Amino acid sequence: MSSAKYPKSEAKSVAREVLQGAITAPCLPIHPDGEIDEPGLRHDLRHLIDVIGASGLYMNGYYGHFWLLTSEQRRRVVEIAVEEAAGAVPIIARCAHPSPREAIALAQHAQGLGVDFVSLVSPQFGGAHPDALLGYFRTIADEIDLGITVFNTVQAGYSISPEMMAELAEIPNICALKNGMSIAHTIRIRELVGDSIVVVDPDEEHFFLNMSQFGQRAIYTGTNAMFDSGKAQPMKDYIAAGLAGDMQLAARRYYDLEPVRKMHRRWILEPWEGTGLCPIARVKYWNELLGMTGGPVPPGIPAMSQQEKSQMEADLESVGLVPVS
Repeated sequence: MSSAKYPKSEAKSVAREVLQGAITAPCLPIHPDGEIDEPGLRHDLRHLIDVIGASGLYMNGYYGHFWLLTSEQRRRVVEIAVEEAAGAVPIIARCAHPSPREAIALAQHAQGLGVDFVSLVSPQFGGAHPDALLGYFRTIADEIDLGITVFNTVQAGYSISPEMMAELAEIPNICALKNGMSIAHTIRIRELVGDSIVVVDPDEEHFFLNMSQFGQRAIYTGTNAMFDSGKAQPMKDYIAAGLAGDMQLAARRYYDLEPVRKMHRRWILEPWEGTGLCPIARVKYWNELLGMTGGPVPPGIPAMSQQEKSQMEADLESVGLVPVS
């Protein structure tokens, strides 16, 4: 097993230093047969790094439909990200798998490539009992040296309680949490863990509050790739102002985004919350309108109708996100 970038004992301090800004979670371009569109992925990664100035890459996330990929495909996605980033931005590789042995294998591969952190999700089966959950994370953490960022989401079929998260935070290389729960749940975790781990609320709508009131300095999100483009980077700008301590400027720029945020809520968040299905087709087409690859959705995921595409394009034109055709 190749060594990590830093000793396991330093994972928590490295996370506090490195996890800053919008760490974007890209879609995965694919061919109609489900195989990875490697040139498309490389194009999109260059767009994220060079055009919108993402602060990091979160690979094999929900927008990358990791749960539909083979382990070999997931490894290839991370390999391509490492090649394209070439050390310019930190990389988080999601290595979640119900089997701890498979998760370890994915994580060891990512560690050997030189990524900065791995991401794990609570196992979908058998993990709801506290002892099983703690055992799952400890088993994986013991076998790798990289820092682990945990994703807490009801998509796993249950959620991690604040008290259990406080126990998990005591594992040396668990260094961060993406908490896809209510803001009250996130605040309670912060009360229990202090600054021992980085706690990230991934909801962009909460980010100004989290920056200004709770000191959150990073967000794992695909939203910045939907708000920022070659024309302008309003999300990057308000985050930069906030991280620099200019909260008045950050607030103005944050609230200036409300028309775009309203469209994002309508097209992405509300359908996701209402159906429980990540709206990958909508995210892909939105990104395509901003100059990324877009393309087919994976087999089994609903595609957009032409009428929906036309309406989305008109809506994004109405808020000035894309030029009027």
